[in-house]
Amino acid sequence: MSMDPGASQQFDRASLLPRSGIGVDGAWLVIAPPGNPIIRLDARLLDRVELIGRSPTAPLMWSGVATAGVAAAALNFVPGGWLAAAGLAYLAHERFSEARRRTKSRDLLLALGDLEVALHVADGPEAAKHIAEQLAPYTRDAPITRVEVFEDAKRRMRAQAEGKGEASARRELERALLVGQDVVFLRGDYLQVGQVAFRIGEVREYALRGANLPLTGGRLLQAAMGLLVVAAEERAAAGEDVTLLSKRIADYESWSGHTAGR
Repeated sequence: MSMDPGASQQFDRASLLPRSGIGVDGAWLVIAPPGNPIIRLDARLLDRVELIGRSPTAPLMWSGVATAGVAAAALNFVPGGWLAAAGLAYLAHERFSEARRRTKSRDLLLALGDLEVALHVADGPEAAKHIAEQLAPYTRDAPITRVEVFEDAKRRMRAQAEGKGEASARRELERALLVGQDVVFLRGDYLQVGQVAFRIGEVREYALRGANLPLTGGRLLQAAMGLLVVAAEERAAAGEDVTLLSKRIADYESWSGHTAGR
């Protein structure tokens, strides 16, 4: 990775989104919850960054049920008559409003292999879209549109050709996720965050509950975020998708007029 994350701790929190404390610094996703050290994730670790919206199906279903209840109450099929109808009408309105909010709600989806991590952006859909657009060009499934991404892709291709792909991938992981000054990395069956260690199975359990890993000093790290490091280690051991990497390089050379080694 070309960027030195050591400078990350000087990141200006004022440049982050005001409600969610999320921002972008080059290829880095920056997350700074109140009272927590800055968390940094290198987007070059990811396969893709997408936008997702919460499903409106359940609120719409309950809105429909409540609306039907209003009609039944109004016709005195429900005990309480108009009083019940008023309460059901409010429920129908509230659930319909929630459904509308959900169709507009956007979260970030950080994907690596089969692992998908959702990150809520409280500042609204346009803010989430802006974050995604800044990070997406650095991800591994995206078409190459930047010189620095092209050079990084060529470096990874050379490492594969020289039989050093796994070693190169593990070096990329050395500072790909940080909590303040603490590096997140694997050590055997443990996920290590600085000096604090969690069994990988324990991290998965936290992630399934949508919980955070409790760190020293009251600090927190989204457990699913830690699993990105686990998934990246598994990818390093399995080897990179050379076919996709080669195609991305060739497409960029064709688009930009570059030639390999030039």
